[in-house]
Amino acid sequence: MSPTLEIVAPAPREAAQLTIVLWAAALSVIVPGIAVSGQMAGLGEWITLIWGTLAAILLASLIYLALRWASGRPLWIALPLGLAALLVTALLQMAADFGGQFFVHAFMDTRVPDHSPQSLLLVTVIYFLIDGCTAALFVILGTVRRIRLREQELAAARVAGLESELNLLRLQLNPHFLCNSLNAISSLILTERIAEANQMVEGLSGFLRATMDLDTGMVALADELETVERYLELEGARFGSRLQVSIAAEPGMLGQQVPSFLLQPLVENAIKHGVEATAGDSTLDIAARREGDALLLIVENRGAGPRRPPSRPGHGIGLANTRARLGMLYGAAARLDGAPIEQGYRATIRLPLAEANAAVHAA
Repeated sequence: MSPTLEIVAPAPREAAQLTIVLWAAALSVIVPGIAVSGQMAGLGEWITLIWGTLAAILLASLIYLALRWASGRPLWIALPLGLAALLVTALLQMAADFGGQFFVHAFMDTRVPDHSPQSLLLVTVIYFLIDGCTAALFVILGTVRRIRLREQELAAARVAGLESELNLLRLQLNPHFLCNSLNAISSLILTERIAEANQMVEGLSGFLRATMDLDTGMVALADELETVERYLELEGARFGSRLQVSIAAEPGMLGQQVPSFLLQPLVENAIKHGVEATAGDSTLDIAARREGDALLLIVENRGAGPRRPPSRPGHGIGLANTRARLGMLYGAAARLDGAPIEQGYRATIRLPLAEANAAVHAA
């Protein structure tokens, strides 16, 4: 298969603007020279110059049309015909230029243009070179345009890929949560705590109904905390007075947007590895506060008495899921840290505040 000419012509408006700028640049060099030489003696000379420039600009559209036609054609056809188009355009521009000069000379007192073969050839060569520069600039502008379009396509594809990954991660949360909840209910049934198991089933049903209409993207912190409260009410049926919960958030932070179900895996881990693994009373503290240009979300559990292994095996989905979501949504601007504390564990999520995140993207 013959190689083809893979170029992209710029948009018509961009091509027209580029042609005008190119000829304006050429005139900025030509006009001072002919003015100093005394060739612009009267109004008629200026009229012929303006006419020749306008004709050259209009005829340059032939180069643009030839470039669009040549794109995707075999090289052995596109290149010779491209050179032919440049030559034809230059000849037409030369003819229009000299024709305008003779026409104006017939009605106004202007100098007779030098139409010797040498002069005609020189003017044609000048037009040919300028047209060659015009074609080259068209190709460069079209290439830049093609690169930008490709970058936009790649960016759109990357965004679509990230959205798909985020959706998959969000979809993992529901079965992860349901698995933990059903295991807890099963444990209550096996230990013949039927009333508590029934209460937990009712609470689970209410929780799922409440979260069915919850946005799976970004939600206000106040809504996220309300979801956590409903979940803890559900767990309260299992642990009773053994579990003490505290939720404190700075009022100014309640409107901040956070990923939905962001806190859920952390709270579940605190229940499973903290409250459930402790024989005595436990406290679960959830806090949200501002620190500089970041929003801190803290989940902290403490338990008294001897510790025991959790009754349900873990798969590490919750924390891995949370870290992956933070990485895709915020990059290095957000993180999840966890560390043991006295008689318990603390997990901290650091998110960029909405105004700080917007400022970074605007920059």
